[in-house]
Amino acid sequence: MATIDEAVKRVVHRQLAPTRVIGPTTEVAEDTDGDPMLRIDVAIEAAMNRLDPGEVAGLIRHVCKPLTESGTDHFPEFHFMAAEEAADAAARSH
Repeated sequence: MATIDEAVKRVVHRQLAPTRVIGPTTEVAEDTDGDPMLRIDVAIEAAMNRLDPGEVAGLIRHVCKPLTESGTDHFPEFHFMAAEEAADAAARSH
C-alpha cells in the first residue's frame, strides 16, 4: 500500500499546486455495487477552501496510470475537505 500512497500523493500534489495539500490518505473500500475502489481523502488549504475545477478535473485520469503501475486496478474516488474539517474528524476519531 505504501507504493500506492506515494503514487497518489505525487500526482495530487503536482495537479493541485500551488494549493497546499495535506495528505492525501488512501484506503481500499467498496463502491455502492460492492466493487473494490480506492478512497482518496484530500484535505486542502486554499483561498475560501475552494479548488480550481480545472485542477480537479484531470485527477482521476492522471492517477490511474500510476495506480496500475503500483499494482492496483481499483478505481479512485476522491473526497475533498478543508484542512479544518480533516483536523476535526481526526479529533473525533480519537
